[in-house]
Amino acid sequence: DHFSYYALQPVDTLPFVDVDEDDWWFDSIYYVCAPELFQGTSRSTFEPQGTMTRAMLVTVLHRLEGAPDVSAVSHFQDVQAGQWYTAAVNWASSNAIIEGYPDRRFGVGDEVTRQQMATIHYRYAKYKSYSISADADLAGYSDAAEIDAWARDAMTWANAKGIISGTTTSTLAPRGNASRAQVATILMRFVENASK
Repeated sequence: DHFSYYALQPVDTLPFVDVDEDDWWFDSIYYVCAPELFQGTSRSTFEPQGTMTRAMLVTVLHRLEGAPDVSAVSHFQDVQAGQWYTAAVNWASSNAIIEGYPDRRFGVGDEVTRQQMATIHYRYAKYKSYSISADADLAGYSDAAEIDAWARDAMTWANAKGIISGTTTSTLAPRGNASRAQVATILMRFVENASK
């Protein structure tokens, strides 16, 4: 696939002044930028510790899927026609990869939480017909009880598959926001591990 090509290319630089080859996130950011799944926040910045919104995450998965056309129209009040995220949200919604909030919003600009990210990847794995039977024991994480019921299966699956690990050895931070660098790393792990 196209990822194996990029993984084999020697690289020690990216066009971003805020991504250095010595940073822990360099490999994952290169991995997602080379095939243009992610874009920088400008021509020269990636903002690795910056906000990842729900619209950004769904757009990345839509690109990963090859940006398929979709005829479905969003029922979300905050998703307007013709925006950079519209096709991605419509695709993800029509394929049960995302759900909105009870007030009929998608939350386009809302920062994605780690448990939302796990849930969206879990549903995308289902869409791809990957096995979702992996199940980790999260009892070793002191904040496992903070995982909302709707995200529990996704978090245990993502942890078991090595897609989402703890923010420390004892915490998962399920309600914490995921940075752009974290999402890049998780997407790389998803591509490498989810289908196995």
